[in-house]
Amino acid sequence: MQRYITQLIEDLKEIAQIKKQAANTETANNDEALLKHFEDIENYLHGEEVPISEITGILPEQLPPPEMLNESQRAQLSVELENFLEHYNFALDFPYNYPNQLRYPFIWNFWTEKHIPMQRGISHIEFCDYDETNCPFQGYCNTCDEFEIEDKDLDMDKFEGLNENEHPF
Repeated sequence: MQRYITQLIEDLKEIAQIKKQAANTETANNDEALLKHFEDIENYLHGEEVPISEITGILPEQLPPPEMLNESQRAQLSVELENFLEHYNFALDFPYNYPNQLRYPFIWNFWTEKHIPMQRGISHIEFCDYDETNCPFQGYCNTCDEFEIEDKDLDMDKFEGLNENEHPF
């Protein structure tokens, strides 16, 4: 399996290099750049979602199922695939301290999804639905706690009984 992973990583790097070279050769004046920017926004808002495999050229079948890999291989592939996806303007949002080997199953599942291709900017991919009881990152994430604190700060009930001049807004 390690030989296959090594070859897959080489393929990822080769594809990323070709993508990078193509992006570097694209030149545009300010007017063209602005038009492309607006096209990108329009595409992001109303574009057609396509499979990640079609965007990247890597088929889901090319990625080994997580259970076929050891911890080190899952970590290695997750790092390489996250770097690879950056060339296609995708950023996978994990808690900063979430271990690489645990990321791979999320990335593997992501490969079967459809998204809008991005030429510029960044499309952030979240794996969390902000429901603390179903947190996919148990023990590594405190985002729900941060939202709870913000919600308490916005609790308008604490202003009940104040007259109009006493409200902080």
